[in-house]
Amino acid sequence: MRVYFNSRDEFYRHPFGAVKVNTEMTLRLKVIDHIKGLKCHLAMWQDDNKLPDIEMEKESEVNNEVIYVAKFTTPKEPVIIWYHFILESIDEKFYYSNNDLQSGGEGKLIDNSPKSYQITVYKEDKTPNWFKEGIVYQIFPDRFNRGSDYEERKKDTLKRIEGKNHGKSFVDDWYKDPEYRRDEKGNVSTFEFYGGTLKGIEEKLPYLKSLGVTCIYLNPIFEARSNHRYDIGDYMKIDSLLGDAKSFKSLIQSAKKEGIGIVLDGVFSHQGADSLYFNKYNNYNSIGAYNSEKSKYYHWYKFINYPDEYESWWGVSDLPEVDEMQKSYLDFICKGLNSVVKHWMREGIAGFRLDVADELPDEFIVEVRKAMDKVNKDSILIGEVWEDATNKVSYDKNRKYFINASLKSVMNYPFMESALNFMEGQISAYELSEFFYKQMENYPREYFNSNLNLIDGHDRVRALTKLSDSRDVNDVSDDEKKYHSIGRDKYLLAVSRLKALSVLQYTIPGTPLLYYGDEVGVYGYNDPYNRKPYPWGREDTELCSHYMALGELRKKSKAFGEGSFRTLYTGAHTFAFERALGDEKIVVLVNRGIFYNEGEHIVIDMNGKSAEDLLSGESIQINGNKLVVDINPLGYKVLKIM
Repeated sequence: MRVYFNSRDEFYRHPFGAVKVNTEMTLRLKVIDHIKGLKCHLAMWQDDNKLPDIEMEKESEVNNEVIYVAKFTTPKEPVIIWYHFILESIDEKFYYSNNDLQSGGEGKLIDNSPKSYQITVYKEDKTPNWFKEGIVYQIFPDRFNRGSDYEERKKDTLKRIEGKNHGKSFVDDWYKDPEYRRDEKGNVSTFEFYGGTLKGIEEKLPYLKSLGVTCIYLNPIFEARSNHRYDIGDYMKIDSLLGDAKSFKSLIQSAKKEGIGIVLDGVFSHQGADSLYFNKYNNYNSIGAYNSEKSKYYHWYKFINYPDEYESWWGVSDLPEVDEMQKSYLDFICKGLNSVVKHWMREGIAGFRLDVADELPDEFIVEVRKAMDKVNKDSILIGEVWEDATNKVSYDKNRKYFINASLKSVMNYPFMESALNFMEGQISAYELSEFFYKQMENYPREYFNSNLNLIDGHDRVRALTKLSDSRDVNDVSDDEKKYHSIGRDKYLLAVSRLKALSVLQYTIPGTPLLYYGDEVGVYGYNDPYNRKPYPWGREDTELCSHYMALGELRKKSKAFGEGSFRTLYTGAHTFAFERALGDEKIVVLVNRGIFYNEGEHIVIDMNGKSAEDLLSGESIQINGNKLVVDINPLGYKVLKIM
């Protein structure tokens, strides 16, 4: 007996992929060399709850090949459904299981412990086109650019912190590598500030526009003790070293003129111990939760033994956690008329990125989304989610980021891992293709096309370092991280790999995220070395030109934002796929091989007369509906089919 099912084939599963609530679904199973007395059942779970099995009916039988069918309607509320098939004869029992990668598509017949397929049942939602079709540029504000107002900003900050326990140190040499100064317990005792300002960002907007940037994601900009500012001190104030309300408004207005939106980091699961609300160090003129149990902020926090023992983010005492669903906190952050979210939305931002979304209750995220939509329905809400956001389990709960229409995008860390692993030869082109099909099957299409595709960031090793040294970061000594320098040969290899990787990143479904400085050769291990200042005047201009060309590429075609996706070829080193929208068809090829004999000769069935490489201008003739391409090691092509 042979059995076949393919979740990507609409004959076997209709409709394909994620489906809306209250949708009729059809699942078919083919049995070849049918066994007499065989019965087939569809076994399903709704989240963790077992549903009654559905006995599948014979739909057709030809030459001992039987098609079994089951039909059902998805629930009226969003949910994740898991399913596999049970086949029973008089004396045997088998299961048709998802494959070992659990990527969907073809599965296999086994006799125990089946892996289930997934159906994402969601409420219809819409991600703004400006986001799907654009390019996001992430800026760590202290390290991007000192503006013409730097001395004034520094003077204002010194005045603000005078006489206070502030732990700040100002770096004169912009090109100095960052470091942490720690006390005898290993805690950071002094934070280095380089003095990047909002004015500095505004003054570089023409440069960002030349990269094709349509959205800037800023790490936290609110008043805080540290240089990373995830220990927020006052949600309603711009940190004085960065600017003030006037310079923020100027940045927003200037960015809008360039067609660029600003997304702020929403850090709502915790604040700083040195904050207006907690006030552990008495640096604020307020009665904080640490100062008195009668403080209006007291109930925001989770005290264990008042006042010195409290729940904090990952045990870091300078980051006390909050009870997000506490009424006064909800009102303050998003529900109140003058809440944090509504205030900054009214100031003209394009949206928020939710820090540690896994640690925020679903109900809280829904309220943030509601508050944003009241001001601007075309805004973007991005979640920091490190796994598949459709089936993520956090704190023993099935998260509902997409199925309940709260988040509009997530940071696509699974893409980062898969893409880097492919470039380093740790997974095959076939496995990379399976990853994309898995996401396409699990994610509603709007979200699949708006995943924020990153390759590094402020909390990850820089891509150039990763591509030059594939060791696990935990195997690298502190001295190696601090004094890390890529030799010329390794740098050239890493840059070539980065170029090929960036072509994949900019053309695959989703929105590319460019971390400041990657485009000009910045490298470094994890924090603080991945937060080097942008090297103005010392850029790798050739690499920067490559990224500018990719920016132009995204502008040339809407297919990259909303087009369909299908794999065309997976070879020893080359991954080729198609993006299509209407009459437009684009074929992308990326070869990750590094040795001279790792080029590939590829023949792809393709209707058309010719193909033009949108990056190089090369023209290729299509003869007999065959697209013939030779692609060199670390080569790439983006072919528009004519």
